[in-house]
Amino acid sequence: MQEQNIIFRYILNISKLSMKKSALLVLLLILFSTVSGCFYFRILTRSIDDAIFSSPDKVYNKITEPYNIKTKLSVLWVGHSSMLVQLYDKELIFDPFFNSRIEGIFMRKVEPGIDIQNISKLDFIFVSHSHLDHFNFFSLNYFDKKFPNVNFVFPYGLEEYLPDYNFNLLRLDNRNVNPGHPAGNSIYVDSLKITPVYAMHTGGRYIFDAYTWKTEGATGYIIQYKDICIYFAGDTGYDSSAFKKIGENFKIDLAFIPVGPCRNCDSAGMKYHTSSREALMVFSDIKAQYMIPMHYGALEYFRDSNYPVDVLRNILGDPESGYADLKDRVKIMKEGEQIIFKQY
Repeated sequence: MQEQNIIFRYILNISKLSMKKSALLVLLLILFSTVSGCFYFRILTRSIDDAIFSSPDKVYNKITEPYNIKTKLSVLWVGHSSMLVQLYDKELIFDPFFNSRIEGIFMRKVEPGIDIQNISKLDFIFVSHSHLDHFNFFSLNYFDKKFPNVNFVFPYGLEEYLPDYNFNLLRLDNRNVNPGHPAGNSIYVDSLKITPVYAMHTGGRYIFDAYTWKTEGATGYIIQYKDICIYFAGDTGYDSSAFKKIGENFKIDLAFIPVGPCRNCDSAGMKYHTSSREALMVFSDIKAQYMIPMHYGALEYFRDSNYPVDVLRNILGDPESGYADLKDRVKIMKEGEQIIFKQY
């Protein structure tokens, strides 16, 4: 079966794990491939053939010079959850994912919104968690060669899977971050204040490791520099108290919030992923000035890859939804689009 061969491709990436964990993982993957069959991959994409053999949609008129010395705050959406952000003289990238396939297997729906070689300046790389669509080795290998010693920020637990890079490694200890105390200890690096904040999500990388030896490694980020504060949620489910507390402790200018995957995006989401409606609940709770939705478009889960953002538009356009007043503050972007929020 083709999906069984795909499963074994994951085995090639487990050399960083201990022998005991590696052996357990291999056994679980074999069991999963023989018993569970295609189930996981049909969640990831409805059509295996389409995901493997198709080509991503093109992004035309890509920006070739994203950095501008006159900019205080700008965002370029690479696609999925990858955001290229300029804060004054600093260039940041979140969850960089630039290759056409996940682990060389599943094709993305839309190509990256900027060619990776056109990123000429980079000061920080942030990775929110170790899942394949956020912690992307292809992208990080490229940056490791082009920007040696760049600041690489990641949560506790991700080091289990971290190759030997030349980055300046900055691990944030978010082990005591929880809904009651949703902000961890801040660090100061190159004049940026970086704070890990609560994310209802899992660590791990190979499906089973999150549930067998309870690998940690998922966080949101609050980044403060000069007079600007941004929030990158990573992947998270909704919590009725955690995000309100984040909003009470930080004056957020711009928030990046995931809107999927979700089976019915106009209702409650999955445990570890906010739906389109819950993303607006997070936005309302944290009291940010602007929101950019993410985690849609490039990868197909249960329905069309743009289904979550289509639902988001419908909610914002419905006067009876309770969120129509947020419409002008939610900036829905196209892959490759750059929005300049503040200039000199």
